[in-house]
Amino acid sequence: MKGLMRYHLITYFRTYKYVPPLSVFIMMLVINYTYVPNPILDSYSYTSIMLFFIIWWFTITIFHAEDEGQKQITIMHAKNKKVYYISLIFNCTLTALILSIAAVAYPVVFNAFSPGLHTVHLVMGFLAHFSLAVLSIALSSFFTRGLVKNNVNSWWGVISILIGSLVMAVEKIEIFKIKLISWVFPPLQYSMEIMSVDDKIISFPVRVYVQFVWIFVYSIILMIIFISVMEKRRSL
Repeated sequence: MKGLMRYHLITYFRTYKYVPPLSVFIMMLVINYTYVPNPILDSYSYTSIMLFFIIWWFTITIFHAEDEGQKQITIMHAKNKKVYYISLIFNCTLTALILSIAAVAYPVVFNAFSPGLHTVHLVMGFLAHFSLAVLSIALSSFFTRGLVKNNVNSWWGVISILIGSLVMAVEKIEIFKIKLISWVFPPLQYSMEIMSVDDKIISFPVRVYVQFVWIFVYSIILMIIFISVMEKRRSL
């Protein structure tokens, strides 16, 4: 697995496809924290939403780093399609982890926040970024080349689902009041609710743990479904 992950990373770096999303990410941080001081949790909430969209870009380009012919050869060497796709998801998750840490650390390093920064703010900020980034990976994987053959449909499909998830979370659509149905939709609204609390917070409410855990569980379930579907497909 480690060898396959290393191979995928090297292949991806050689394509330079990471340059545009990484540049947008850096620009986003610089612009967002140009004027100081900034509210803590509101700022983290904003950058976590931005990372939610940037990670789909990384996910699509990581999955599409190889051309179709090389992909088939790699799967043959891996001898297991499941391992192949798990390796790609791990690399996407590693990217999400690094960018989440960077998004949380940047304003701290450059002293861009209002007074009152507490450890709980940093932990909540990291969880907000990383949970939404993982959710983005899970959603975006269903629009990669393995399931969507047309590149245009792949890009527009994932953009539509991410924007739709954000709109439903922001508007708090009535359908969310139906518990069973609300569990089906991407739980983006939970992170936004958590991060809307006052900066004076110095401890975690119980619901914070529950809601962040559900975002991760929801994402993992989607990833398991994606890998299962890809493993059963005859076509590579």
